[in-house]
Amino acid sequence: MLNKNSLIITTFAVATVLISPIILGSLPGASSVYAQTFPGFLPSQAPSTYQQKVTQYDHQKNCATDQHTETTYKTYLTHFACGHVTVLNNGTTLRKFTLIADDFNGTGKPIVISTNTYGLGKPLSSSNQTYKPVIFHAWTFNGTVPGPTMRFTQGDHVQITVSVTNDSKFPHSLHLHSVHPGSMDGMSGPAGMIEPGKSFTYNFVATPAGVYPYHCHMFPVEEHISRGLYGMMIIDPQTPRPHATEMVMMLNSYSYSFQGVNGSGHFTPTIPASMQDIQQNLSDVIQRSDEGNGPDNQFYSVNGMPFGYVGKDSVHLTTGTPYRIYLANMVEFDPLNNFHMHGNMFYYTPSGTLDSPRTYTDVVSLMQGDRGMLEFTYHMQGLFMFHSHLNHFSDLGWTGFFSVDNKPGPFFNNG
Repeated sequence: MLNKNSLIITTFAVATVLISPIILGSLPGASSVYAQTFPGFLPSQAPSTYQQKVTQYDHQKNCATDQHTETTYKTYLTHFACGHVTVLNNGTTLRKFTLIADDFNGTGKPIVISTNTYGLGKPLSSSNQTYKPVIFHAWTFNGTVPGPTMRFTQGDHVQITVSVTNDSKFPHSLHLHSVHPGSMDGMSGPAGMIEPGKSFTYNFVATPAGVYPYHCHMFPVEEHISRGLYGMMIIDPQTPRPHATEMVMMLNSYSYSFQGVNGSGHFTPTIPASMQDIQQNLSDVIQRSDEGNGPDNQFYSVNGMPFGYVGKDSVHLTTGTPYRIYLANMVEFDPLNNFHMHGNMFYYTPSGTLDSPRTYTDVVSLMQGDRGMLEFTYHMQGLFMFHSHLNHFSDLGWTGFFSVDNKPGPFFNNG
């Protein structure tokens, strides 16, 4: 059994490796286990060429040099974890990641889901009231909601080791949307149930290029997702996309309906009725099976913070600059969400795959698990809202602003 302290030490030891430079090497059986080679290389090319091309592409992707410090809603916007990278002698790129799943003895980690930023959503009824942050008790991958954005290139061999902390009350798993073997699907066998104190390594070849969510798939899935066990992964095409400044936007929600104020409550899933249930109390069966009678969400957000990107924390953009947003929806308990951009239009590619048709619009609707890629450029200056056009969601936190001017600079002018 792994205790939490030893697990944290191990994690930081791995993290130290994660931020080290790309390592050139070979593994026993590499020619058979890692059969797919990195594209565009001839056998006569020196191994250093493999390393150079991978390093150059990772730099172009804005891969994070620090992959162990917990992100905030501000740093999450542009944080891409590309893993511990080894370039094998046959040209294969191997990427290793570690995810720590923790439900904190079932009650969750208290995280702050409100800000004291002046603007929409400031939780103050008067200027004299003391600010008291809103706390949500979350289950986390690597300590944050959402979990880290993992990024690879199509054809990379990927290894993701999921470790469930010893102080977790429940088993967890990792389900990845993409193409992979059934033994790596996170639904059955060792991959489908990782007990507290145990680990499992998911091995797969990244394909196809696109944008994907990942999440825990333990029953009841609604609780494991709504408490925070989800994130995004990006599989980049082998030929780089046109240059653009990139962002990640994960749409999410928070519900206190079953967990309560201190996180001790748990979700009671709806199960199919028996014939005896139907015969004895049909009206009760109808009521319990009605989707509208499930839990409600009290907050909605983008990147984990309701009303995060408002006021002084509005996202700064520059006119004439091409931007790309990787977008995914993991809101639980609501069948539909959407993204609307003010004062502009964007090209939208569902799932971000190379074969997906592009549309030109200013609003896109997503069910849970839906995702896509937005590409746009602002040509006019001003303050432009982006939000859910389900205005109830906007009122409860899923609202942000782009502050657009003609001055190049960082996304957040206040640091």
